Amino acid sequence: MIKFFRKIRQNLLIENNTGKYFKYAIGEIVLVMIGILLALQVSNWNQERKDRISERKLLDNIHRDFIQNKVSFDSLKAINYRGLNALEKMVALFPLNSDTLKYAAYKKYSSDIKLITYNPYSSSVESAVNSNSLQLIQDENLQKYLVSWKDVLLDYQEDEKVYIDYLIDFYMPYFRDVQDLTGKDTVMNMESRNTIKFQNMIIARRNYLKNVIKAIEEEPIENHINGIFRLTQPTNE
Repeated sequence: MIKFFRKIRQNLLIENNTGKYFKYAIGEIVLVMIGILLALQVSNWNQERKDRISERKLLDNIHRDFIQNKVSFDSLKAINYRGLNALEKMVALFPLNSDTLKYAAYKKYSSDIKLITYNPYSSSVESAVNSNSLQLIQDENLQKYLVSWKDVLLDYQEDEKVYIDYLIDFYMPYFRDVQDLTGKDTVMNMESRNTIKFQNMIIARRNYLKNVIKAIEEEPIENHINGIFRLTQPTNE
């Protein structure tokens, strides 16, 4: 092709047809420019295709994590609501006054209280945020969710930590000191529950758990989980 164009130029020069030569030269330049633009367009299309493949892989990884994150958060909510309900019923029993029926109800409600913390999978999000791969994501709302996810999670976990610290530093040591944890000395265990300090410990635990549930309901943690889950979902689902 290059030899063909060169031969045309040579013939025009031989014929001394300057006007046609310049017209031809301009036409050749235009053709070259069109070829370059087409090549760039093809390259851009190819790069766009690769980017969308990479984006889908990234979204799939995040979505798999947030399938589990959503399940575990829903479970955490249910456990905490059940625990708060049990603590409210326990507080309503006070004072126990060595009442065997109240004591039996207290033990029943105690079995509904579970200690649980939220520890989601975040490695795929952190990897996206800490690398250039985040720019592959076209959805701006999803980008905002991912960028702020770490801070939102830490804010919620701080509320959990306050509750856990209370249990570790005050609640559990108190019960280790005043109760027979084997359950054999029922008289001792019943008497330990007749004190104002015992009642206050239960009330304090209820209040700390209320703060955790308030964080669940009022802070953006659940909205972020659901948003990331929804926006990373494959379109064919």
